[in-house]
Amino acid sequence: MVNPAARLRTLSEAPMPSLLGHAVAGLAITTAFQGDKLPRRTWALAALCAMAPDLDWFVSLLDMHRGHVLNHRGVAHSLFAALLIAATVFLLAYRRDQRRGSVWLCLTIAALSHGLLDALTSGGVGVALFMPFSETRWACVWQPGQVAPLPLGRVHTWRFLYSLWTELFWIGFPALLLAAWSRLLRRARLAPTLSEAVPESPF
Repeated sequence: MVNPAARLRTLSEAPMPSLLGHAVAGLAITTAFQGDKLPRRTWALAALCAMAPDLDWFVSLLDMHRGHVLNHRGVAHSLFAALLIAATVFLLAYRRDQRRGSVWLCLTIAALSHGLLDALTSGGVGVALFMPFSETRWACVWQPGQVAPLPLGRVHTWRFLYSLWTELFWIGFPALLLAAWSRLLRRARLAPTLSEAVPESPF
């Protein structure tokens, strides 16, 4: 019989960026598509797609070995699952007239970002990116992200806060740069239109 408290302490070490980090990545990706005038709900839904694979954390409450296909960083973190998540949200959350290619692409990239960010996070087993076609676990050689444990107790709380700091640096700052760059590109595309709207001076 597994002790639930001991199991929860073990799961508090789950190797992943926090949900906040994944959500920020989803929002940053959405900014790159704002020139296409996506429906407003896309902001929230892209963040949801970016966070959704971590639902497999609850499966980890069951008594399974770390490398089990259903366990954390297993099939739910695969590229195939990301495509399914994006397709499901795309079909269920948008009206037919809102289902444009740019919307689908935004949601798909947001969902795909989850496994790739986890592969950049230190600690734990790798990410099963190509399940169900391959059980190989993948991890990047360079892993700047830090494990984000549940803040249970003083030690885990400090480690959680430190992981948030690393996410601010490695996810937050690039997200801001992407948002700023996307805004500059949109303004650059609008500039000729604005200049044509101003009548020429007769002098």
